[in-house]
Amino acid sequence: NLKVLKDIKFEDSKDVTILESSFNGTDLIFLFYNEKEKTFEYQIYGANGQKKSFSYTRELTKKEKRYLEATYLQMNGDEEDTYKGLYPIEGKGFISNMPSREDKDYTFQVDYFSTEKRSQWTYTPTEGAKKFVGDFLGTYNGVVYFSVLKYKSMMDQKPDAYILGLNIENGQQVFEISTESQNLLLPASLTIANNGKAYLYGEYFNSGENVMKDKSNGFAFWGIDEKGKILSEKYNSWENEMSKYLDVKSNGKIDNFGFLYLHSMVQTADGTIYAIGEGYKKVASALGIAATVLSRNSNISTIKIKVTDMMLLKFDKNFTVTGATVYDKNSNSVELPRGYEVESGPLIAKIIKYNLGAFDYSYTQVSKDASSFTVCYSDYVRGKDYKGATFNSITYNNGKITQDHINTKSSATRTWVLPAKQGQVLVMDYYRKDKKLDIHLEKLN
Repeated sequence: NLKVLKDIKFEDSKDVTILESSFNGTDLIFLFYNEKEKTFEYQIYGANGQKKSFSYTRELTKKEKRYLEATYLQMNGDEEDTYKGLYPIEGKGFISNMPSREDKDYTFQVDYFSTEKRSQWTYTPTEGAKKFVGDFLGTYNGVVYFSVLKYKSMMDQKPDAYILGLNIENGQQVFEISTESQNLLLPASLTIANNGKAYLYGEYFNSGENVMKDKSNGFAFWGIDEKGKILSEKYNSWENEMSKYLDVKSNGKIDNFGFLYLHSMVQTADGTIYAIGEGYKKVASALGIAATVLSRNSNISTIKIKVTDMMLLKFDKNFTVTGATVYDKNSNSVELPRGYEVESGPLIAKIIKYNLGAFDYSYTQVSKDASSFTVCYSDYVRGKDYKGATFNSITYNNGKITQDHINTKSSATRTWVLPAKQGQVLVMDYYRKDKKLDIHLEKLN
């Protein structure tokens, strides 16, 4: 009913910025950055608006500050950027994951903040003059899962891939396993399916290949338990299984679509699994080429990424692909930093999603009985009757799929579309000149 629970007003010095916030179903967390004091402060509030009696502060060394200014803080320096580092753990707390410098290592730092009690832990992998990249995958049975790339040195171009499991209560390492088995897996995320079992999914390569440069062979699904034991492996190759439903080449490039990145997965009540994906292509960057010609020290890549259409992939409960549907939308482009010309598709896709926030996919909402779900994404229409941004939905309801959209162009300075109850969205229009925020519900078909 949109009843106001409590208004919260933050007042602090001009040196303080709110970088991120997140909600885990019971509590809110806000990340404050004090540039003068070189500190991160995490403040937690209950859903009733009351600030909890504990907050968490992290002091940054000069080395950490410089590294974060070139990575995380640079991407959060503008309201349009969406580098994501805070992840909700439903009803329990939050995971923070961001780049870090420790001694000679370029690494990442994981922090857990409990909302049930005053409890916090930190995990930072270090091994001496090495580089580590870690991506949060999800949680299962009290374990936090990360995909980790380990570089043998700063100049190494062939990292080793691992799955890391941390105990959510104390941050102790539960397991660390290689993703090299029958094939080499680069996990995109973790999903729960088939009556509460955990599965890693992502693109796979031949054993021994380089995930940074080589082309993937298709999509893999690994069943995994909380001790890191691999229970099952399922592979759908581009050449065989996937080519039955898509015009796809052996390198994973789909005709008139590009490469495919999977955002999330949903299992419906009848056991069918739907994977929600989006396309992207590498294309020449006129800006990057011109900058390279004019300046040898250009920081812009000679290629850019073109984000294309949406796709629903359909699998049975054993993760065998049974169908694919492409949903057209207008493409948009994003420039890349210099040096990404040789990166593999899966790594480029993670940069697009987590560092640049350039995919159009917004979120997926699932009903409690799994009889329906809605995939939401943004688009831009250039029609005779309307030219402007739209918010779009693909809805599954008891076996039937429908589409809908909302025109979001208005006189507002900026518009956000947020999840509401199933079948609806919450539209927020901000009018800078009038200092007004207009909020209303819209129904989706």
